[in-house]
Amino acid sequence: MAKAATKTRVTKKQVIAHRTRAVKDTSPTWDGCEDWGADQFYSHFRRSMDYYRLETDGKFAKPSVIKWMETVGCAKSDILAIKKVKDSRISGTMGAIASCLLRGMTPQRADFNGGRDTTEWLRKAIVEAISAGKDDIEEEEKKETKPTGPIISIQDRVREATYAMTEEIEDAIEAWQKDPESFDPKAFKVLNLLKGKQAKAAHARIIRDFYGRDLAELLELSSGKADEQLREGYSHRSRKQIKKFIEFLQEIESACNMLMQEAKVNKKPRARKAVPAEKIVAKLKYKKTDEPLKLVSINPTDILGAKELWVYNTKSRKLGKYVATEYAELGVKGTTITGFNEAQSICKTIRKPEEKLKEFKAAGKVQLRKFLDDINATDTKMNGRINEEIILLKVA
Repeated sequence: MAKAATKTRVTKKQVIAHRTRAVKDTSPTWDGCEDWGADQFYSHFRRSMDYYRLETDGKFAKPSVIKWMETVGCAKSDILAIKKVKDSRISGTMGAIASCLLRGMTPQRADFNGGRDTTEWLRKAIVEAISAGKDDIEEEEKKETKPTGPIISIQDRVREATYAMTEEIEDAIEAWQKDPESFDPKAFKVLNLLKGKQAKAAHARIIRDFYGRDLAELLELSSGKADEQLREGYSHRSRKQIKKFIEFLQEIESACNMLMQEAKVNKKPRARKAVPAEKIVAKLKYKKTDEPLKLVSINPTDILGAKELWVYNTKSRKLGKYVATEYAELGVKGTTITGFNEAQSICKTIRKPEEKLKEFKAAGKVQLRKFLDDINATDTKMNGRINEEIILLKVA
């Protein structure tokens, strides 16, 4: 019976789940269990059940059962149904039994469990889980009326919606199982299918990871570095048949990666929250008033967006102006003026500040254009720094 099973998908799925070369599967193996005595078989079974109970969590059971169902050729409707039920419907015992069967455990022995077929027990448990799962939606709707909050997480909803998108993919896998010679991996347009089902990046990531397990396994097989058990599992398939299935799984991976990349490109950039003007100029140090000269600084927030700023240094007696660069405006960063044209932003030392500043206050826009030119002093370039000695005179 064991040799006949190698010609179906059952034995193929009974190999170790090679996720990556860096990770070893330490779960119990059942190699040669057909030749074991009753005591040895029973003892190994108990150790295996203890392993899955102690070394795994509740999330391992459902994937294990789904994988077993795929290997024994269960109806695709049943596989989709078990995918949709809540994880809690699949007991840890079901997951452990499925894992043991996948690892090569003989399903039926006259000297074990009264001669009952383990696969029949698992099938019955799956039917019961599917039947019980039909009420999940109704139960959740009733719970939503209670103030306990939502039960189903967003991740669970996305996962359930994703599994519903894989029906055509499962059809293609089934077609390869039945007739691998005539299977054409290029005839199935995965990208068009997923776009038609409105698959988003989150759905694509789940689908890619789900089928990526089989792809990693087959790539290791095709590399010629697979272990004996993996090679034996696919011994009934030719290299050409394996290559076709690899191409199909790579098409799934490429389609999912493309959807994820498109989502990144089309994602709208996050709008930056506008910073209040008061916060921008909060660190600006300036002289608010000067009693001898009767000067009062303007509100520093007026600098933001201005084209011109006049300042006076009460210590050095320098009068100057900042001129914004072309197509830009003045700004403030910390204690510094930004966005000014260094060539046009200059200052000059004035000899009689009282008279000159009084004249400055009375000057209009036209007079201010040449106000610095009329001062007989050397031009000095402005450096943008504002300190406690500087009065902010005017903006334009």
